[in-house]
Amino acid sequence: MTGRHADDGAPKSGLLVLVVGPSGVGKDTLLDAARERLKGVNHICFPRRCITRPAGSVGEVHIPVRPEDFPQMAHQGAFLLSWRAHDLCYGIPRHVQDDVAAGKTVIVNVSRSVIEDARELIGVDHVRVLSIRANIDVLRKRLEARGREDALDIERRLARASAYQVDGENIVHVDNDADLETGIARFIHAIEMPQPAGNLAQAK
Repeated sequence: MTGRHADDGAPKSGLLVLVVGPSGVGKDTLLDAARERLKGVNHICFPRRCITRPAGSVGEVHIPVRPEDFPQMAHQGAFLLSWRAHDLCYGIPRHVQDDVAAGKTVIVNVSRSVIEDARELIGVDHVRVLSIRANIDVLRKRLEARGREDALDIERRLARASAYQVDGENIVHVDNDADLETGIARFIHAIEMPQPAGNLAQAK
């Protein structure tokens, strides 16, 4: 934990923090904890994602979008980044770009498929990628515990996790296979570390 609960000045330039990682690695848990603990820091924000999933569904609090409306919204520029995964469409609202330009640190959970798009739109120096990872045994236990997938699907997800890689500059690896408090502390440290984070750094 950083122990910082109040805004002590915005950064000199904004930063878009992209959180990526395979299924079961604990991204949502880390994001929820960081959102709560950093809520008093005015220059850090966690915008809601637009998802083609009904309001009140299990999972993150999101902005619901009807599947038939999503393509038109994307065409009209409603999203800074958008992608499709597991039969759902996801969008990061366009205002995120303005928030970064205004000097804010904006944290969003995304697919690794949009990392390069973000770098082109925002600029490499203003994009940090937090690659959340955990060892295979921990991932298997988490996937089994959440009960969303059958045994075959779990093995497929584990195979994809083993091959999961992100490339480019300003990547910070965050290991999330210890206790929860350690994972949260590493995650918040990775958000708050000075720019540039450096290539393939590791949050400890």
